[in-house]
Amino acid sequence: MKILCWLVFMLCSVSLFSQLDSTLKPVDLNELSLEELLDVDVYSASRKLQRQSEAPAIMTTITRAQIETLGAITMIDVLKYVPGLEATIGSDGFYRVSIRGIRKNGEILVLINGQQINDFYNGRAIFDLPVEFIEKIEVIRGPGSALYGSNAMAGVINIFTIRETSATVSGGNNGTIKANVNYFIEKKKTQFNVSVGALSTDGAGAIIDTDKVEVQSWSLTHMEKNFRASRWNKDAYLSSKLSSGDLHFQIFDMVRQQGSYVGPVFIAATGSKLLTNQLTSSLYYDFKIGENVIITPKVYGNLNYHDFLNQETPKNYVSTTSGNLFTNGKQSKETYLGKTYGTELDIYIKANEHFDLLTGSVFEDHAMANYELTRNYKIVGDQYKESFENYDHIPFDQKNKRRYVFAYFVQGNYKIKKFNFTGGLRYDDYNDFGSAINPRIGVNYKPNSHWILKGLYGKAFRAPTFQELYDNTTLGNEYGVKGNLNLTPEKINSYELGTEITYSKVVLKYNVFYLQTNNLIQIYDPHGGGSVGSYENIGNLSTYGNGVELVITIMPKVYLFANYSQFVSNFTWNKDKVRKADVAFYEKQPDDLKNITNIPTLRLNLGVEATIKKFHAFVGANYGNEAYNNSRFYLEQDHFVNIPFYLQGNFNFGYSITSKCKVSIIGQNIGEKYSDPDESTNINAFGSKGLKQPGASFMLQVKYKL
Repeated sequence: MKILCWLVFMLCSVSLFSQLDSTLKPVDLNELSLEELLDVDVYSASRKLQRQSEAPAIMTTITRAQIETLGAITMIDVLKYVPGLEATIGSDGFYRVSIRGIRKNGEILVLINGQQINDFYNGRAIFDLPVEFIEKIEVIRGPGSALYGSNAMAGVINIFTIRETSATVSGGNNGTIKANVNYFIEKKKTQFNVSVGALSTDGAGAIIDTDKVEVQSWSLTHMEKNFRASRWNKDAYLSSKLSSGDLHFQIFDMVRQQGSYVGPVFIAATGSKLLTNQLTSSLYYDFKIGENVIITPKVYGNLNYHDFLNQETPKNYVSTTSGNLFTNGKQSKETYLGKTYGTELDIYIKANEHFDLLTGSVFEDHAMANYELTRNYKIVGDQYKESFENYDHIPFDQKNKRRYVFAYFVQGNYKIKKFNFTGGLRYDDYNDFGSAINPRIGVNYKPNSHWILKGLYGKAFRAPTFQELYDNTTLGNEYGVKGNLNLTPEKINSYELGTEITYSKVVLKYNVFYLQTNNLIQIYDPHGGGSVGSYENIGNLSTYGNGVELVITIMPKVYLFANYSQFVSNFTWNKDKVRKADVAFYEKQPDDLKNITNIPTLRLNLGVEATIKKFHAFVGANYGNEAYNNSRFYLEQDHFVNIPFYLQGNFNFGYSITSKCKVSIIGQNIGEKYSDPDESTNINAFGSKGLKQPGASFMLQVKYKL
C-alpha cells in the first residue's frame, strides 16, 4: 500500500535522465524532444549501439549536458540522482554505492570506455571521480554477468570519456581547487582526445561527537571533546583515446592520495595517507569482413598500486593491555601491486535486418605482484615499536597469488515487428574456485512509438576476491579476520518488468523487480563473542521493489523532474555455515525484523532546470528515509541505531558570458545526513544516529569551450 501511494504521488511529479549515443558529440538537452529523450542510442546493455527501447536492461544515462546542469563536483554528485542508488562515505574515507539495497565492494562493475577499473584484490572502485573528463555515464540497474563476468551483480556503471576542447577552473570552500583541460581533434578517419586534470581539497567536514572508544581518556571524542572529520584528497588524472581507422587505443591513469574520513577502525584519528594509482589501457582492431561481420581482437592491461599508511588510533594512545604509550598511535602500512592482463576476441555478425549475434572469448591473468603489511606495534601483547615491521610474523598468503580466468559469451538479438528478443549466456572458468554460467533473457514489446514494455531475466555472480580468500592481516578489525579458501561465489537471479511511456510533454518510466541473492560473503565471527572472524558465505537475500522516473517539459527550456525508488530485502542464514544459536535467534524474530534496514529503503530525488537567455538555473533535492540496525543475531540487534531521514539540497546557477565562456556558482549536499558506518556490530560506533556525512560544498567555476 505504501508503494502504491508513492506511485500515485509520483504520477504528479517529474525525472531528469536521457539516453544519448556515446559516439556523438555533446547534444544540448534543450534541443531534444521528449521522444528523443526516451528512445536514443545506448551501448552498455548489449555492448553495441542500440535504441534505448530495444536495450535489455533497466537503465539510466546521464549526459555531459546533464552533468553540467547538476553542477556535479565529482561523480557521486551525479550518481545520487539515479533511482535506486544510494551513495555515502565510510569511516575509512572511501565512498560506498548501493543499487537496490546491494552494497559491497565488487558488486558494482565500474568501467571506463568499457574497461574495468575495479581493484581485483578487494573489488573496490573509486566512485568520486572528477567529472570534467566524462562525456556520459550509463548505469544499468540489475545484473550484467552474461556479458561482463564477475562484479556485475548489482549493476554496471560505464563511463565514456569526453570529446571536446575546453578548459575548466574552479575553486570553493574546504580549500578545494580544480583544473582540467580537454583536447579533441578529428581529421578524416583519425580521432584523438585527451583530458588532463588535478584536484586538491581539504574535504567537506562534519563534527563527530563520539567514536568506538570514547570512554578512553586518549580518545579524540572523550568527554566534551569533538572531532572534526574530513577526507582530504589530491587527484591527478590522464585520459586519452586514439582511433585511426579501425585501430583503437585508450589509456586512463589516476593517481590519488587521500586521508581517511574518521579512521579505518571506527576510532577517530588523523594521519592516514592512502595512495592509489589506477592505470588501465587497451588496444583493439576492427577487422571488417564484408558489410555484416566484424572480428575484433583486443589486448588490455590494468595496474592497481596501493600504498596505505593507516592511522588506527590517535597519537598518545595508551594500551590497556600492555600499558604502553603509543607516541605516534597505532599505525600500519599496507602495500601491494595488482596486475591484470587480458585478451579478448569478439565476433559480431549481422545475419539480416532481423537478427544479429555477438560472441567472444576472454582470457585474463590476475596476479598479486607483491603484498606487504607492517606495523609500528606488535599485535600480541599490544606492544609499541618505533619502526615498522611484521612483528607477529603473519604469513601473507595473498602474496604472489595468481588467478586465471577463461570465459566465453554469446548473445543474440532478434527483431520482428513490434517485438525485440534478446538471449545471451556467458561461461566463466576460474582456476581457483571453479566455473559459473550466467544467462540473460530480454523481451521488449513496442505497441506504438510512445509505449514500451520490457520483461527481463538475468543471472550474475561475484567471484571471491583475493582479500576474502587469502587475507590474514587482521587489518581493519580489532580482533582479526582470516581469509577462507572454501568460499563459493555470490550469485543473484533477477526478474524485472518495466514500462516507458511518452505522452505530450511527459515521459514516464516505471519498473518492478525481484532479486534472489545467494551465498553472501561477509565477515562472520563463528564463536559469537568477538574473537577472530573469517569471511563466510553467511546467507541469502530476497529483495523486491519498484522505481518511477518522470520528466515534464513545462515550457521550452524549463523542466521539472523527480524519481522515486523503494525496496524490501529479507535475509536468511546459510544454516550449514553459521552457528545454530544465530539461526535459532533469528527464526524467533517477527517478519519485519528479518529485513535489511541499515541503509535507506526509500529514496526520492527532485529538481527543476530552467534556461532563460544567458542564465541557467538548477535546484535539486535528495531524500532518503530513516534506517536502523539489522537484527540477524543478538549482538547485531543489541547495537541499536535510529539513523534519521535526510533531505539535502543542491543548486547550480550559471551565466554564459559568451557562447564559449560560462561561469557557475555551485552548491552540493546542503543539509545534514547520517549513514551507517558498518552494517553489523559497529553500526553504533559513532553514536545512535550513525556516522555523520560530509557537509556542504560550494564552488565557483569558469569553463571555456573552444
